[in-house]
Amino acid sequence: MTKILILEDSPPLQSFLKTLLQASGYELSICDKGLDGFALLSEQSYDLVLLDLGLLDMDGQDWLLEFRQWSQLPVLVLSARDGEIEKVTALDNGANDFLTKPFSANELLARIRVLLRTNNQVSFALQCGDIYIDPNKHIVRVGDNEIKLTKKEYAILLLLFQNKDKVLTHNAILSHIWGEQYINRPEYVRVHVAQLRQKLEANPASPKYLLTEPAVGYRLVD
Repeated sequence: MTKILILEDSPPLQSFLKTLLQASGYELSICDKGLDGFALLSEQSYDLVLLDLGLLDMDGQDWLLEFRQWSQLPVLVLSARDGEIEKVTALDNGANDFLTKPFSANELLARIRVLLRTNNQVSFALQCGDIYIDPNKHIVRVGDNEIKLTKKEYAILLLLFQNKDKVLTHNAILSHIWGEQYINRPEYVRVHVAQLRQKLEANPASPKYLLTEPAVGYRLVD
């Protein structure tokens, strides 16, 4: 069943979306805080995110920016902010589509169908040896076993996949995942790579895929 994560802080709209989408055959998770949304995405696989820009704990634009650091899952923004700049900013930040409130049930369902159809037509799955990662659905597998990663672990692994066979310095990883203010703190990366090895490598003490370049950084190899 297609699973949709809804990030929306309005109880009436939550109720409307729940009734409409469940009747259309979708499985839903609903929350009103961005951090709760991140937690759900780290624990479960989804096919689409519906995002309100006015969440209880953070702005949806900031949520989008952070989300796009580690996932390519399609995002449909649902917002009462109807200004052109707001729409353009959301799209630049990684939204796949923008629907202004109020909207009709039929238009919402049509937009959802388009995004799901487009998403299913393109496979973003990547492979390195026995390790598979699907950036669309935020799924990681070793062989047939699905592996649960934290948000930071997943972001590091995806970055390494996107630069397979290339050495990434500690500072390059820190800058991309944590931000410029964390440069020259290689211990952050070392701890998370060690955790990744425990989850992904058959022998973490002698890794096959996640290799260390001494005093430099890390490299992902087949």
